[in-house]
Amino acid sequence: MERRRAAFWNSGGPGERRPGTETMGIFYLNVGSVRRSAGRRAVVAAAYCSRSKLDDEGLGREVDFSSLSDLEHSEILLPLGAPDRWLDRTVLWNEIENVEERENAQLAREIELVLSKDLAIDEGVKLAREFLLEQFVQRGMIVDFNIHRTQGADGARRGYVQALFSMREVCGEGFGKKRTDWKETKLLLNWRERWAQLSNIHLRETGRDRMIGAGPSAARGRALEPLLGGREYEAENHELGWRNGERLAAEPGLALEALTREGGTFSRGELAEFVKGNTGGDEQFKMALARVEASVDLVRLPDGEGFSTRKLMGSVAGAGANGSGSGREAGAMGGGDSGRTLREAVTLWEAAGLRVRGVGLTYELAKKFEKTTAIKSVAVHGLLGRWQKKRELLASNDVLVVNDVAEMSEKQKEWMLKAARAVAAKLVLVDGEEFVEIDGGDIGLNAAQLVALRGREGSQGKPKRRLW
Repeated sequence: MERRRAAFWNSGGPGERRPGTETMGIFYLNVGSVRRSAGRRAVVAAAYCSRSKLDDEGLGREVDFSSLSDLEHSEILLPLGAPDRWLDRTVLWNEIENVEERENAQLAREIELVLSKDLAIDEGVKLAREFLLEQFVQRGMIVDFNIHRTQGADGARRGYVQALFSMREVCGEGFGKKRTDWKETKLLLNWRERWAQLSNIHLRETGRDRMIGAGPSAARGRALEPLLGGREYEAENHELGWRNGERLAAEPGLALEALTREGGTFSRGELAEFVKGNTGGDEQFKMALARVEASVDLVRLPDGEGFSTRKLMGSVAGAGANGSGSGREAGAMGGGDSGRTLREAVTLWEAAGLRVRGVGLTYELAKKFEKTTAIKSVAVHGLLGRWQKKRELLASNDVLVVNDVAEMSEKQKEWMLKAARAVAAKLVLVDGEEFVEIDGGDIGLNAAQLVALRGREGSQGKPKRRLW
């Protein structure tokens, strides 16, 4: 592990734009926390991020993630005034555990960043270090900084930064009070903007084009971590399960892909068992299971007892059209909405903890849509105006339901699609009684979605109006 004491320098705050460094998109940046209420431990989280063995004084044993072999870089960044003993990861995180007395204490925060696949190892380290020093260490936080290199959703190998940072200010030779200002939403927005700026700067300095948007898809699609064998690994497996559960909640398709790897169908019991084995605690299990069950890609089979995926059922439907599949199987696909009504879909989304928001062509039409569907709705010009002022921005747990989409301008539709994809929100297009769901994590639309967006033909061969 490289050990480093950070110095301070001025490299431009989040609001300062250097010439030619305009942001081209918000790249993947996610912030979470290590909480005792979720059964997690700071020492265990640090051992996972650093792929190392650490002595956890609270557990009375070593925790060991050294079998994970994707570590590319590891170091601890200390602010000025912090004691040198905190350059030892075991000392640092055991002290952070010990200073927190509450049973439900928040022990640390963590940040995950995605490096462009075009950056070499040393270039990625330089970029991540500059960002972490400027945005965290300079504010007084201690940062445990690690980079792993593994395969993303698009098949490319790239670096993933996982960093833990302290929540208490440095006070003499120990820790002082917790800093609540480090958790402000405004800071998160600044971090995202600055990460995009610095990524573009470093890519240009290395002779590469600026990233137009690594986006959420680059971070997603990584395989779930296999659990370690044996009861002696209970703490390690809880940490692995927690991280797998966070991935399942953000990307339910990981569960569906795993369940259909050996066969095309599965039961609800098998689904629940899989999610249970890849989550950390009942609260996360319920959330992840609800997210998977609300997935647009989950299809209930006609017998009502089994499930499959939209992708597999689409293949069966295609085979049926060519005479090699049954009409019963083909009918199970149920189109882009899996046969659900909009109200049923809203119920599932809300049960999964998603926030459903509506938008209409005008204020009057938005309020009419809200009255009909009970989805709180605004006019499209008002929504985009708020976004320009960085208000009411989409988040990854949002479902944006767009009514009157066929009447909206290409610019309006482009903004909404880009906004959904920037944070992997779900976009839903409504045309009368029909609706089409688009996963905001998709890099592009599949054939069925393109048909739905560009105008499908009705049962009598008459073209439907263009949605997109």
